[in-house]
This record gives sequence, C-alpha cells and structure tokens, in this order.
Amino acid sequence: MSTEELVTAVRAGDFPAVARLVEAMPDARRRAELPRLGQLRRELRDSATSRAGAATALLIAGAVCHTAPSGAADWIGGRDFDVRHWPHPPLLALLDARPADWQREVALRLARRPADRTGWGNPAPYQIAEHLLRRSDTPPPAEPGFVADWMGDRGRPEPRPWLRALPPGPDLYARLRADSFTPVLAPLVFDADTVQHLSGPWAAKDPSQRWPAVLARLAAEGVVDRPALIGRGFARLVRGGGPGELRTYLDVLRGLRPEVGELADNRRALLAMLDGDSVVAGFALESLVVLDGAGLLGEGEVGEAAGVVSGRPEKKLVRVLLGWLERVAAGGRVGVALRAVAGCLGHPDRLVQGRALKVIKRYVDSVEGGVVVELRSAALLLDPSHAAVAAELLGVAVEVPVGTVVDRLPEPPRPVAVPAPFGTPAELAEELAAALDGPEESVAFERILDGLVRQVWTDRDALAAALAPVLTEHEWRLLGRLAEIATGAVPRPRVLRALQSRQARLFSAWEFRGGIGEFLAARLHETAWRLAADPVPFLLAAPSWCNGALEAGELVARLARYEELGVRPGPVDFAQALLRTAGDAQAAAAAERLTSAAGRQLAAWLREGGLPRQSAVPVPAGTRRPGVRAWEGRRYSEQPGLTEQQLARFAIPALPVPGVEPADGPPDAVRTLLGPTAPFHRRSAVEDSAPGARWTAVLPHHREETALRITGQLADSAQDTPVRGHPQVLPLLAETGGPCGFAVHQALAYGLGAGHAEDRSATVDALLSLAAQRQLDPAALARETLELLALGAVKPNRLAATLAELADPAPQFTWSVLAALLPGLLDGPPPRGAGDVLAVAVDCARRSGARGPIDAVTRTAARRGSTKLLAEARNLAALLGDRRPTGSMGTDNEERSEA
Repeated sequence: MSTEELVTAVRAGDFPAVARLVEAMPDARRRAELPRLGQLRRELRDSATSRAGAATALLIAGAVCHTAPSGAADWIGGRDFDVRHWPHPPLLALLDARPADWQREVALRLARRPADRTGWGNPAPYQIAEHLLRRSDTPPPAEPGFVADWMGDRGRPEPRPWLRALPPGPDLYARLRADSFTPVLAPLVFDADTVQHLSGPWAAKDPSQRWPAVLARLAAEGVVDRPALIGRGFARLVRGGGPGELRTYLDVLRGLRPEVGELADNRRALLAMLDGDSVVAGFALESLVVLDGAGLLGEGEVGEAAGVVSGRPEKKLVRVLLGWLERVAAGGRVGVALRAVAGCLGHPDRLVQGRALKVIKRYVDSVEGGVVVELRSAALLLDPSHAAVAAELLGVAVEVPVGTVVDRLPEPPRPVAVPAPFGTPAELAEELAAALDGPEESVAFERILDGLVRQVWTDRDALAAALAPVLTEHEWRLLGRLAEIATGAVPRPRVLRALQSRQARLFSAWEFRGGIGEFLAARLHETAWRLAADPVPFLLAAPSWCNGALEAGELVARLARYEELGVRPGPVDFAQALLRTAGDAQAAAAAERLTSAAGRQLAAWLREGGLPRQSAVPVPAGTRRPGVRAWEGRRYSEQPGLTEQQLARFAIPALPVPGVEPADGPPDAVRTLLGPTAPFHRRSAVEDSAPGARWTAVLPHHREETALRITGQLADSAQDTPVRGHPQVLPLLAETGGPCGFAVHQALAYGLGAGHAEDRSATVDALLSLAAQRQLDPAALARETLELLALGAVKPNRLAATLAELADPAPQFTWSVLAALLPGLLDGPPPRGAGDVLAVAVDCARRSGARGPIDAVTRTAARRGSTKLLAEARNLAALLGDRRPTGSMGTDNEERSEA
C-alpha cells in the first residue's frame, strides 16, 4: 500500500477505504504518513473547492496516525478543520481500536481547550472528546470549556446519532435526565461562559424546556446536586460581569427558588452582591429582607447591607431599604435602624432624603446619645429644602447657599497650528505606527496623508524600507492601506481598477456613505492614484490649523509651486483646499498672479469670501418631499445647496487617469456634498458611519452646514437602543467656525438625550465651549429639546442627567435653558421622568439665584399629591419667590415616583 493510495482515498472521502488502509498500518508506518497528510491538510485549507467528506476523512486519519496523544489532540483541535458531521462508522472504528489510555488522554486534552464563543466553531473536537471519554469509561472533566460545549451539544434539536442512550426529539429535560454526564457537569454551568446557552435552546418553544426550568426540575428531583448548584450560582453573581450575563445567571438562580435555609447559607454572597449590577443588588436586598424576617440576620449584617445600599444612586433600591429599616425599628431594634437610616440623608435624591426624615421623626424620641450624634452629623448633608425639618427634629442648621454661583466656562477655543511636515521617512514611520495603534485623530491623519505624498515624491524606496516594520500587521487599517499603496505593496493595476470600477473601490466601506463620507472617499481615491502613479510634492488641502482650516496665503504659495513644477492639481484635493480656506483680500491679490485655471478659481474664491454661508431652514412637521420619508412627522431642516454657477468655482481639468473618462465641471463628490440637502430622516446605524474629526475638518468654517449633515447619526445616539460614540463629534464641531443655527441646536438636543454617559459628557463639553463663544441661544436649544421630548426621541431621565452634569460648572447657563424648557415640559400631562428634570431645575435655581415665578411651575405646584414631580415643583416655586398656596403633600401611600 502506497502513501498516495491513502491520499486518494482521503480526497475522495471514501471512509471505508481510509479505515481499511489505516487499520492495516503498524504505528511506525502511521507516523511515517503524517508529513504527507499535513501537506494535504494545507492543500485542503487553501482550496475553495475542497469537499466536506475529504476534511472528515483527513481529520480522523491524521488523528489515528498520531500515536502520541498530544499530537492527536493538537491535530483534532486545529482551527482549520470545519467538520460538522464526522461520526461515520468506519471512522469511529479507527478511534475505538486505539488503546484506552490513548483515548483517555486525547479526550482530556481536547476537553481543556477553550470553548468557542462565536457559536460557529467546529463541533468535532467536543464530539470526539465525548466519544472517547465514554469509550474509555472516563468521567467528564470539570473544564469550563467542556461544560459550555456540552451545553451547546445538548441543546441541539436532535442528539448525536451515536449517543443511543439519549432519547430522540427536542426534549431537553428527558435528554439530560438520561445523560450520565448531567450530575457531574450541570452543577458547573455557573463556572463556565455559558450565557449563550442558558437562555436557550431556542428550538424549545416551551419555556419549561429551556435550561433554567430544566435545571430547576433536575435539582428538585436530586439528579443535580442542588446545594452545589445554588452555591455556585451565588458565587458567579459575586464575581461580577456585564449586566446582560449577570441577569441571565440571576434568572437561573431565581428559577431554583432558594429556600430560607439556602439563602442563609449564602448570606455573605448576598451582602457582596449588593455592590453589583442594580438588578442583582435588588434580588440580594429582597433576599436579605426575607432572612431578617426569619430572624436569621444579625444587627451587624443589617448595618453592613444598609451601608452599601444607602450609597447607591438607584432610588428604587434605597426606598426598599428604608421600608425594611422602618420594619426593623418597629420590631424594637431602633438604634440599628436609625444608624442605618442616617446613611440615606446624603442621598442625591430629595424625595429619598424626605422619606428618611419621616422614619427618623417616628423613632428619634426612642434613642439618645451616640445615635443622635450620628443623625445630626449625617443631617449636614441634607438638601437645603429640608433645613426646617432637620432643625425641628435634630436641632441641626443645614447650610443654605447664599448668593449667586458664577458659571465656570472654559476659555474659547484658540487656533492650534498643525506641526511641520515630516522631514524623514523614519519620522513618518514612527507617527504611522502610533496612529495605527490608537484612535482616529484628524491632525495625525492629515499629516500622515501629506507625509506619504511628500515621501513618495522624494524617494519611494526609502519610504518602503522605513515602513516595512510598521505594516506587517496593520494593512487592514485605512492609513495602512494608503501606506501600502505608497510603498508599492498594492500593485498599480489594482489601484487603477479601483478608480475605474465602483465595485472594486479601495475605500468602499460603510464608513464613507453620506455626503461628507462620499467626499472623504473621493479624496482618498484621488490620493491613492497620486501615491501609486502620479506623485506630487505635497497635497494642496493639508490644513494649517488643527480644526482643519487652511491659511489662504499658504494655499496660494502651494499652488504657485505646483505651477512652477508643472504639476496638475487634483480636482478633489483642490476642492477640499478651497473649502478649508476663508476669504482673504490680501491673499486674493497674490493669487491674481497665478496663471493656471486653478489659480484663477482660487483668486475668485478668496476675493468673493469663500464658501457662501447657508443656514439650515426648519421645515414644519408633516411636510413631505417626493421620494423622502420624514421620520415620524418630525420637523427637519434642509438647505437649498449651491447653484450651478457657484459649483462651477470648483471646476478644474481632471487628472489623466487611464480608463477613466474625464468629467467636465465640479467633481461628483463636491456636487453631492454641497448640493441640496435631503430632508432629515432617521437613518440606520448600519448604513451610516460614525462622524469624527475628519468629518468636521471638511467644512471648518461652517459648523451649521456640518451639523445639518450629521443629525441623522446623532439621532441614532438617542434612540431606545442607542448607538455609542456619535456625539463625540460635538466638541469637535464646537471648535470649528461659523454661527450656530437650527441644525446645530437640533444636533445638541439629540446629544442631550444620548443613551451613553460618555456621549452625554461630550455634549456637555460642546455646550460649555459654545457658551463660552456666546454662540448658543438657550431658547432655541430648549425649543428643539421639547420637540424631541414630545416625540419620545429624547428621554427625560437622560436629559436630566446631562443637564445635571452641565449645571455643575455652569448653573446660570443651565437655568437659562431650563427656564425656557419648563413651560413646555409642564404644559399638559408631563412625560414620565419630568420630576428628574425639575429636580435639576431646583438645584440650578438655587445656585444661580433665579427669581420670578413661572406660571407652569406654579400651576403644577398647586396640584394635590406627593409625587416627585409635585414635590420638586413646590420646591422650585418657593425658590422662585411664588408665595401662593401649594397643593397638599398627601400621604405616604400616595407617594409614587415619576422618574
């Protein structure tokens, strides 16, 4: 029998032949076949037409030819095998014929592999490991990866055909009940990364046939060690993790319904869970209340729990805590309860403070000495609105702020010059390496782009040598691709094809969609051609300032150098240079001496003041345009765009690219960018890129025009499932020039309601910067915010969080926005969470010294009830100097949070 016979049988997927040939080989001959099998493995891996049967045959043949367990396990566990249905009787017979020690060692080695987290990995290593474990009579190992793979395998619609002991059909309970692995592996589901399995299997339509319910049933029947399972569940929640995974594990633990004794056995875990995810902490608090009601919690543990929960921001948790402490006091442990209640007096929510004071009022006469001292000390943290109650109960004078707090606004942004161009390829390589490993930064991008152009013009070979160590692993990054083009690593024909065919574009990713995105892509394509086949000494559009602006005199000098060298400007590069340059009479006079078509265009551009400024025009809600859907009837904005005569100022002769027909007039990308804007409508985050520094640098003198073109992405940041990161562009927008119109204020209103805390913080930075520049209209910002609130596009709780952060350095500016916002917010039924906004308004009014009644606030304060909205309205009405009677405070039973 020759080696080629075995290779031929493997290629054909002839399992009986493969089994017959391998079975006849002694171990020495099997080892001798490994080099050829390894070569065949590489061939199949690189082939786009390899058959699944060949991969299956090769997997088993190579495994059995490895007489050492370590080599066999490495072969089976290779990531390049994609074998979905491997267990064929002839191949199983090869594995079954190996010695038991070999089977056991291979199985244990495979079991130690990490589980596949994607759900699309090769299942064969687990299946073979399980088969070998059962064949060698080896108990399943307690390996986290093996546990996760076992769960994934048992969740299949049908069990493996060779596991005859398991019942057919999708009955997960029956399958696990009959599985000898279940008593060993099921208690370990909390020890492995099993979240993706615990919510399933999705094939089971009945919740009782999914993992949480099935595990609870097996634990109740004694098939699974219930104490071990519950103990591991508590330990897993203590370890922490993402909110989604923790809540999945909590669902499993809740399904087990721990009894009082089991809760008592895990009391330390419950106390530790109070500091975790809010839902997990809520479960822990409920469980501790149950333990205390059963007399199984000591005074020290009550105090420990209260100390953690009272410091949490979630009002719901603290209200549950106060209700528990009131029952503790009613049961006779007054000192323990009031010491714990003292921790709630410093909570940021005034209603929580008020409820804590009610508990103190009922029981303060029952304590003395040290407890009273602690209460008085904690009362110093109370909000000034509780000053009178604190003085009456505890004899404490709560400090009431006197005077007006001055806004701490930042210095208005000043222009920062872009560093000088790179002098050597080594300097460029160092900067490129840093840029490839870090986040996008516009200045570095522009310098590297211009640096690549300069170094290709000077010495392409020296550039290639300097960049060789940098580009080994980063070719997929944008700058990496451009650097490969510059060094010649991307062949010139491919660059040419990318310019000739839209399908073959080098920069066709979703990040370049939309008007600004298409313009950026066109500039990169043009630069790629310059780098590959038509070098120039430098780019005309390289900015002078970090915000993207270009000095007019510098552009005139660059274009003069182009004329001197006989270099033709790129149309998109020239258009970007114009857009970055403002009107300048002195530079226009110098440009009059230029002789090229681009020189004449530049002179006219500078003489006439640059890009004509256009404000965004609000379009009433419900207005329709042919072929465009205005999202949810919202008021949107649009611009008429430049006229054909104005667009003609961007028209210069096209570059002579082979196979690309030169077009007359301005480049299409310029027409898309500066033509009429489409009415605003909500766009999918999948269809549009995240705006960044390169976006705001396209029109650095026109922030209103830029804002109009990014509003769709900012809307995605405020939706129910918010997209992360889009409002990070707002501080960059604030650093550009131009007035703030409707589009800027609408963009900021979306930022006020961003779903992620870091995006709201970026919005605050932008607001402070624009306020320092005196570019914001508080009434306009309030008007746009109210419209988005009415449509549900901005959530009141998110708005309140942003305004509270803004009020810390700038209470007066924040109050100017709130004063314009509150009448509309309180006109009609207030939205859920309006009480949070009113709470911020109370703080701002106090710190800014605001005076003068607001009718809407006065009317709200006069209503009966004790919700947070009404309580904060009364606080605000009193601060503003409204002395008219307010509604009744109601009873404790009426207290309902509107947050």
